[in-house]
Amino acid sequence: MAGAAQVTPEVRQLTSGLRQLRESAGLSLKELAGRTPYSKSSWARYLNGEKPVPYDAVVALCRVAGERPERLLALWELADAEWSGRGKRAAEPVGVRHGGHTRRLAFVTAAVIAAGVCAAVLLLPDESADSAVPEPAYGPGCTGPDCEGQNPVDMGCGGESMVTSAAQRTFADGQRVELRHGKECHAVWARATRLRVGDRVELTRPGSRPKEVRAVEEADAVGYLATPMTAADDPAGTRVCLIPAKGDRVCIKA
Repeated sequence: MAGAAQVTPEVRQLTSGLRQLRESAGLSLKELAGRTPYSKSSWARYLNGEKPVPYDAVVALCRVAGERPERLLALWELADAEWSGRGKRAAEPVGVRHGGHTRRLAFVTAAVIAAGVCAAVLLLPDESADSAVPEPAYGPGCTGPDCEGQNPVDMGCGGESMVTSAAQRTFADGQRVELRHGKECHAVWARATRLRVGDRVELTRPGSRPKEVRAVEEADAVGYLATPMTAADDPAGTRVCLIPAKGDRVCIKA
């Protein structure tokens, strides 16, 4: 297995992409472990490059985060070549053969040729666009009113390119809160990190029920916590407040 000292640029690029996706989706390691077949400690090793990342783990993270998997799977292919040693074989002397590597090159070459043929067929003028097979949808699990009270992580509303930060602030004791707007989900929610046990974060919006999340154990201070969502086409008028276990309420507003 690859150790931290053996992390190659390909592996580093993959793990960086995985970490960015996890953070943009507001997923703590605990939440990630609860929604995938992989443990919290396994995810920590995958994301730090200490252990080869399984293909299915990449797919699982993309699914939970509501992100299309193609880009990260392409990075995984390069990293997997390094983990398996295939990436080192290009430097071997001419005449050294590896059956698995040869078969893989043949497969990749055939796939490239097939892709070219498919592209040529799609460009023929007498082909009807209506006959094209649509790409699978990777949209969120809810939109607008259907998102009211839902978990933004469970609904896939916090994926990369799906969300904007309407306001954010780091307070004196280190707690950080952010007002997020899910453009595709048409909803807002609050995300917080570095909370202390007993801290609460509250999201309020005129005409909607307040939403709240509370740090109940030390593990909650490690990753991100998110309030349930409030349906909103625009974050304007939404307020997020940190209510510390010890201290006064402090708020930010879009």
